[in-house]
Amino acid sequence: MISLTRTALTRPLSRLLVLGMGAFACAATAMAGDATILEKRYPELQQLLLAHDVLQARVYEEIVLTNESPTSAIGQRMLLDKLDELEEAQTSHYHSAGNHLSLLGPHRAFESRVTPGLLGVVYEEHTAEEVRPLLAEIGNLPPVALETLQRGREFVEQLIEIYLDPAVTDKQSAVAAAVQNYLSDDAHSVASRPKADALLSDHPYAYAYSVAFPQFSGLTWASQWLKIALLEVVVTATSDEQLDEDVKRLIDLYNEKLVRQHSGFVSLPSDIPTTPVIAPTFYEMYPDAAYILDNLETLKVVIGDVMAYPDIEDRPHAIEKVVAAYTDKQKDLTKDNMKYLLFVLRGGIYNAGGPARGGLTQPDRNWSREQSENPHVSISQQPR
Repeated sequence: MISLTRTALTRPLSRLLVLGMGAFACAATAMAGDATILEKRYPELQQLLLAHDVLQARVYEEIVLTNESPTSAIGQRMLLDKLDELEEAQTSHYHSAGNHLSLLGPHRAFESRVTPGLLGVVYEEHTAEEVRPLLAEIGNLPPVALETLQRGREFVEQLIEIYLDPAVTDKQSAVAAAVQNYLSDDAHSVASRPKADALLSDHPYAYAYSVAFPQFSGLTWASQWLKIALLEVVVTATSDEQLDEDVKRLIDLYNEKLVRQHSGFVSLPSDIPTTPVIAPTFYEMYPDAAYILDNLETLKVVIGDVMAYPDIEDRPHAIEKVVAAYTDKQKDLTKDNMKYLLFVLRGGIYNAGGPARGGLTQPDRNWSREQSENPHVSISQQPR
């Protein structure tokens, strides 16, 4: 990683500031209503990425409506029983075999009725102006959570634009500037170091989201996979022609995950997609940015846990505490990078959605060294 400090030592500060301003110009353009490079070059992909945030908002909304329904009491009791079983195991169930993430959750009737509409959301046309207020319409999300999620979305958009913009020639410095700009709002930015797995796995409402609503979580994780996989292909494609092919394949792979068979999904991720698993080249080149993306995604999962858990007296306050934990830059950090890698990789690449360029058709957990030598097939030799 090229830090801001190191860049300042090797280049004039004014040049870095110019790079930083260029990196954020596309985001400002999008906010002003003008088309981004992504929208101009890959309009279908841009629509799917906008749908990610719409989908997340609708999922949170449906969780609230489910818990408010008088007919959800049986499902809530089943959920609490299942969570008790997981707690007795005394080990993290994220990034594991994922057996508890069966697509037949305790609220299966609610999910089955709602998921066709959620699929419609994925393929509808959206604009950035329509996306921004959607999360705010959910009463349980406090302002600090709304701003943090919004800032995270803009950060990802900036990273994508940096790599698609031919005018940004020093990609590494531009990404470093984007990271520093993102972190400049301390209250609404997550840490650029991996958070301890206890924040995800050991909080009072852990696993409620994925266990109560496995189809909902799988849909949002598939959409997150698309976002992370895109970052992998843009940093590894060696030509515009290859990138065009990669993006087409990426969209096809994503669409395959959303196919319903026998009234259910069979290809949704059962594990949280993370950058070391789905975008190893991006992770190696930009670990700070990668950790931010992973922390943002796990924050969404933990917020989902709080929303899915029955009968929390002050849900907005509980969510505020979660956001505070993830935006804290000093506490609950995993200082050992290898420990973090072992945590996120133990569930396997397949369960998290598979490699960005496809090619993995069966679970890869417990593979031999020979089998797992290069599960990320078709990765380019040189980054762009």
